[in-house]
Amino acid sequence: MPSRVLYRIEHYTSLPIIAVAIIAAMIVLIAAGGAMGFPSGWVAGFEISASTVTIVMLFAIQHTQGREQAAVQRKLDGILHALPGADESLMMLEEAPPKVMHDVEEEQRDLRSMSPDTEAEQSPHDGRKLAHLTTEEH
Repeated sequence: MPSRVLYRIEHYTSLPIIAVAIIAAMIVLIAAGGAMGFPSGWVAGFEISASTVTIVMLFAIQHTQGREQAAVQRKLDGILHALPGADESLMMLEEAPPKVMHDVEEEQRDLRSMSPDTEAEQSPHDGRKLAHLTTEEH
């Protein structure tokens, strides 16, 4: 249930009409506050409201991005599992310790540099060899 609520908050607050409505409301509130000399209660209310909305949006966005990233990872794991000859040790790599991640990066960099389908090119920044796929220009 909380997941759905956070997802809906992020979904509806990302709509352009909501942004326009909030901007319009802020302009009206600033104009009204200016006409009334910005009462101290309004200032305190604005500060509390802004802080609350910021924290709620932070959690809603983080939650939604985390769910979407996890879904993408599961889909990629499914593709890896379905490919014959694929290195299934790469599945769930996102949960591996940093040392394992570094070792896999080095291993894949070495594989790319030896692959006949890639063309190694010297990096102008740090002297490392970078491998990229050769493509035909259309």
